[in-house]
Amino acid sequence: MQILSYMHMCIYESGSVEICFSEKIFLILDLFLRFSFKNQEIINFMDSKIKNYLDRLAASEKRPNSFLFLGTDADEKNEAAFYFIQKISGKVGDGEFLERTKQGVHPDVVVLEPEIVEDKKGRIREKKIVTAQIRAARERLKYFPYELRKKFCIIKKAHRMNAESSNALLKVLEEPTASTFFILLVDDAESVLPTISSRCATLRFPETKLPEWDEANREKFRHIFREEIFEKFGYIEKISRDKNEFVGILKDWEAVAAEGLRKLVLQNEAKNKIEKVAGLIESIRESVSQLEHSNASPRAVGEKMMLEMGSG
Repeated sequence: MQILSYMHMCIYESGSVEICFSEKIFLILDLFLRFSFKNQEIINFMDSKIKNYLDRLAASEKRPNSFLFLGTDADEKNEAAFYFIQKISGKVGDGEFLERTKQGVHPDVVVLEPEIVEDKKGRIREKKIVTAQIRAARERLKYFPYELRKKFCIIKKAHRMNAESSNALLKVLEEPTASTFFILLVDDAESVLPTISSRCATLRFPETKLPEWDEANREKFRHIFREEIFEKFGYIEKISRDKNEFVGILKDWEAVAAEGLRKLVLQNEAKNKIEKVAGLIESIRESVSQLEHSNASPRAVGEKMMLEMGSG
């Protein structure tokens, strides 16, 4: 697509697009078209049928207390889980409440997920969800709600529970309370114990064709912005030893950033946020181009990219 000018695109519920010209490149429209359309239609961040079902479920007095959200799009499941909690709690549109729940600091909402660690070679590893995490959650959930009328527990990547933690969770689910809700996020029902899935209402999310990437590269991309510059350079030194591997990592970073950009645009986020992510993608693309089409030092290319990202 020819580079013309940058367009800031605001997506409304009607699906219409308002285009406001600015002075940057056409990168955002390019990426939006590449990653946000399927059969010429915009892919909604959360499927409308899922949203309508959650609305009806939240309003029902006969709703169950344990749920399995099944699907391959982790971000969509996460957003649906938080939306469901907002809906039950009467907090839809409350940005502060949503931020506190996502950060795991709300006293009535427990969020469990695998711990992410980095080994000595700079590789990101995802640990299992262990029994201690389940017990800690149970301890928090046994008290009466502090701010809300209900208490909630979201278990992200519930398939990462080991046998011991699965059995610990099963004991909790076998003695449900009317004031506590569990939402387990998994790729498929077979990835958790049958005795757990049988105690949960199942909500299946439709498949969408979104960018794919190596999960370890995604996690590193998410964490690298919080690192000191010497840590960033140390990581670049490790991964730049193999140019082909380095290019693969950068292309994964581009896909992750492009998917983030897609969601920012669809959610009509602030222009400066969109421009910042677009700048990151532009820097990554330039680095990939240099690695593939020149004899530039991979380490120097990577260090330059880190400096550009840090100043963005």
